Amino acid sequence: MSTREWHDLMDAMEEVGPYYERVNWLITFGMVDRWRKKVAALAKSEDTVLEIGSGPGNFTKHLSSKSVFALEPSPELSRAAVKDVDPERVSFLRGVGEEIPLMAGSVDKVFCVFSFRDFFDKERSMGEMHRVLKEGGEAFVVDMAKPPPGPLAKMLEVHVRRMVPPLTRVAVPAAARERWARDPYAKLLETYEAFGSTRIYEDLMKRTGFSEVTTEYLELKGATMTRGKKPWKSTS
Repeated sequence: MSTREWHDLMDAMEEVGPYYERVNWLITFGMVDRWRKKVAALAKSEDTVLEIGSGPGNFTKHLSSKSVFALEPSPELSRAAVKDVDPERVSFLRGVGEEIPLMAGSVDKVFCVFSFRDFFDKERSMGEMHRVLKEGGEAFVVDMAKPPPGPLAKMLEVHVRRMVPPLTRVAVPAAARERWARDPYAKLLETYEAFGSTRIYEDLMKRTGFSEVTTEYLELKGATMTRGKKPWKSTS
């Protein structure tokens, strides 16, 4: 992804911001928040957590850990999240996954929930996740399912190409669509098409130093969660 393409994507995210959750609910048949809650439950109350690409806070609000850092490049999207989170526990940071403004070994868990496919430099971002994690800490990447070629992959591709556009038109008022100079969801569909299979992201995690890397489908197989641990250093 070029710098221009990334900025176009950020513009698109801000344009759809007010309707983001409504569209997500429709295109996932109401499953998206169930997926978020299941993943958020993996964070313990005593953890220090980083969420990268926190957007309007749809995942952030489900985290109950004692300390949460919500990293987001768009001030507009972060402002939308403030009303739904506990300011005593959640701190908003402006920045990107490629350059996380936290010290090495400072968090127990890192979450990227429906945001990793939008990163400018995915390998550098994965390396940054590894850097800020404590030894034994875990990273979780959740995104739309992109299985290897086969029947499930074809079915999901048809859903994204054929069903998402009309569902978007249902979710977004006509007056709002008329104000858009372009269809921002076209840009979001481009990121899905460029999104590699889960095997690619497992390999990326391993290459940047993670161990115990696994992927599982979430309910209805519409999304996947890839996770890995930062190994403990040997003392022998």
